[in-house]
Amino acid sequence: MHNPLSRYKLILKRWAWMIILGVVVCGVITYAAGKLIRPTYQASSTLILNVCTAQSSAYDCTTAGLEALSTYSQLITTPAVLNPVVAKHPGLTLASLTAMTTVKAQSNTLLINLDVNNSNPVLAAQLANEVGQSFAQYSNTQLPGTVQVIPAQVPINPIGLKASYAGIIGALVGLGLSLALIVIFEWIDDRLTSAEEAQELLGADVLAVIPHLTRKQLDDMPELTPGLAEGCRILCASLNAAQHIKPFKLVMVTSAVADEGKSMVAENLATFMAMSGKRVLLVDADMRSHVLNKYFQLNNIHGLSYVLQEEWSEADDELDVQSTRIPTLQVLTAGVSPANPAELLQSPTAVQLFEHLKQTEDYDYIVVDTPPLLPIADAQVLASYVQATILVVDASKTPRKALVRARQSLKRMRMTVLGVVINKSPWPDYSDTHMYRSELYRQQAKQTRANKENVLVEPPETPQPKVLNGAAEGEVDEKTITIPRLSNSLHSND
Repeated sequence: MHNPLSRYKLILKRWAWMIILGVVVCGVITYAAGKLIRPTYQASSTLILNVCTAQSSAYDCTTAGLEALSTYSQLITTPAVLNPVVAKHPGLTLASLTAMTTVKAQSNTLLINLDVNNSNPVLAAQLANEVGQSFAQYSNTQLPGTVQVIPAQVPINPIGLKASYAGIIGALVGLGLSLALIVIFEWIDDRLTSAEEAQELLGADVLAVIPHLTRKQLDDMPELTPGLAEGCRILCASLNAAQHIKPFKLVMVTSAVADEGKSMVAENLATFMAMSGKRVLLVDADMRSHVLNKYFQLNNIHGLSYVLQEEWSEADDELDVQSTRIPTLQVLTAGVSPANPAELLQSPTAVQLFEHLKQTEDYDYIVVDTPPLLPIADAQVLASYVQATILVVDASKTPRKALVRARQSLKRMRMTVLGVVINKSPWPDYSDTHMYRSELYRQQAKQTRANKENVLVEPPETPQPKVLNGAAEGEVDEKTITIPRLSNSLHSND
């Protein structure tokens, strides 16, 4: 049953690099920026407004002060107040001092906060005090009220985020951007998400699922790679079951587009069929891009193209098939690439050749490796000669629209599609199966090594019977004791 979480596991595995990259890059950039940017210090002085007169009551003083608070706050940053301060500091301009200064009146009080920001904490405190004193002088001479200044202290800690906090926020932003990009990419992605989707899209059963293999696993013998070996054995069992239902001999292995692994599947299908005792002929009909001669290290001069160009007939000698390391497996290579493969495959010689292969009693199965269906016409021509088709799908790259077109082509040719082989499967649904296979192979290998090491130990010599004083010799023989034979296998089972 399809696990609902498997899609999310696959997405996480596929895009883990983007998540890590986004978090690391954004976090490092913001952390570095926090380190490189000079810190800013804020010095604050407090101004106390007093607009009372001798005849005013406390209530009237407070009411008048609250009404005048907004006006006094706006006057602090006027040129009349700031210019005297600017004149004391060469290089300081009115615009820069205005940008540094922030004035905020505290609601329901007679207090005004005067903040000055600067990268130099001492200068920030000095400017805050000088602006406050300048405004106090201005207010005392030009305005009815008076202002008392509580001086600013030199700030110790900078304002704003620390570099470490900035790095954390940057990492979170990078995580958000990565997730947004993943959602966009997955939304526009046209690849399959499960074997069940391939089955539904193509209208054919999934015969086998082969996991994504490393380069080393592909270079090893198929029998040494559990995922590939068991996938091919399952495929062989599926073909044998299908043949019992509706007999066939010629089966072609193809794919929708190039580089999906069809030749690898055809080669291993023929190999494991032959290893099970079937007589198999493997025909490389991909005359444009032949690889089976390289797999089996065979001569490629007299192959399929040579047969078709020489106008072969049943009256001629037998086909120039070549033997392999498996006695029941023979290969007809593609031959030298011709200039007109499609025309050769439609020739009367080709019709006669495949009719002969269909009727021959020399083989139980004839597996034909063909070019991909969609790019060229060769596979569609060959489809009219064979009796069944296996479609190989690369789960890691084949788009859905290509599979839909392949299904339409097979349906148009009225081909009998035995099923689909999923190659390079990244889906975690089948991870338990692959782990089970790998564990079995490890146990078998361990048992094989143990059997080789179980060398029998030679038993010690049987002690000679001893004659007891006063006893007959025959009585002593009946009580003779022998030591049983031991082997390392007993100790290995402990």
